[in-house]
Amino acid sequence: MVRGRLYGLIAKEFAQMLRDPVVLFLIFWLTTVEVVMCTMALGFDVKDLKLGVIDHDRSAASRALVRELTSADTFVLHDEFTSMRQAESQLQRGAVDAVVEVPPDFGARIAAGRRASLGVVVDGSNANVASRARAYIVEMTASFTREQLMGSMAMRAGVQPVVRVWYNPDLTNTRFMALGMLAQAGFMLAVILPAAGMVREKQNGTLEQIRVTPIRAHELFIGKVTPPIVICLGSLFPTLLVLRLLGVPMNGSLTNLIGLDLLFLLSAVSIGVFVATITTTLQQAMLTSFFGLFPLLFLSGSIAPIESMPAWLQLATEISPLRHFIESISGLFLKGAGIGELWPHAIALAAISAPMFLTSWLLFRRQW
Repeated sequence: MVRGRLYGLIAKEFAQMLRDPVVLFLIFWLTTVEVVMCTMALGFDVKDLKLGVIDHDRSAASRALVRELTSADTFVLHDEFTSMRQAESQLQRGAVDAVVEVPPDFGARIAAGRRASLGVVVDGSNANVASRARAYIVEMTASFTREQLMGSMAMRAGVQPVVRVWYNPDLTNTRFMALGMLAQAGFMLAVILPAAGMVREKQNGTLEQIRVTPIRAHELFIGKVTPPIVICLGSLFPTLLVLRLLGVPMNGSLTNLIGLDLLFLLSAVSIGVFVATITTTLQQAMLTSFFGLFPLLFLSGSIAPIESMPAWLQLATEISPLRHFIESISGLFLKGAGIGELWPHAIALAAISAPMFLTSWLLFRRQW
């Protein structure tokens, strides 16, 4: 009889969710379209920056430097100026993003093996673009200097580092952002679905009717949390297809991914149940859910590097299940890491999920 009641509750929850077109659209949107949109929009790779050049030298070396700066897709030669005053007016208008000024004796100093300096002005109104443009110019100038030294004199004996980038050789941010969106979409669904399902019973008055039936508190609790977990696990597969289309390799085990995702969803569902116990309307539940979602999102490391945060915030990121899940799937997808490498994150997810889930159950049972 207990099993029959439990199966009936789970079937009822599945039927309610699958009959609701808004819920179905939300699941489809978060796990497919939003993953693609946010991955493309939140990419921090800077391309096609408009470059202005003031070449006072007009030598072969200065022309080679300009070719080096515009050889990749980072900079596009927008215009050449005769003075810094002329370039400054273009910077103020936003017509150019950076200006490189080559001094008159640049080529002669390079040919003589002497130190040569450049003037670089970057539009700092957008700090992210400015810092990356400056880094690109420094890197390309260093590469140009090495090429000139190799062409004009024998290299001195010493250590010559050979750098090889593993797991993300082209250094694009797309793969990491796509994996971050996979975690964020699952987290949002796992919080919102159980919270909305429980609050809907309160708002419609059906929770009082359920209380007078033989249904026990633990049966209703299981019936409410099982369908969101199953649906969120199922939504993982269309997201995997989207990741494949975005070029994210799957080097790890699908079994490990499902196990880690289950631990991660338990923590998210427990937050949703907690929200449902302290709210009475759907509007309150949604606002309260976002009140907890955004801090955990910012502490996950998917928006800003954890290393750049203050020390006390870096410590606070340890309680964010999003951080551990994103680091787990990054290692699993890109590095092919197994449970031998990911077990610390699995234990952290379990340590976060267990007390949160227990607290949610106790609060739910107290209200019952």
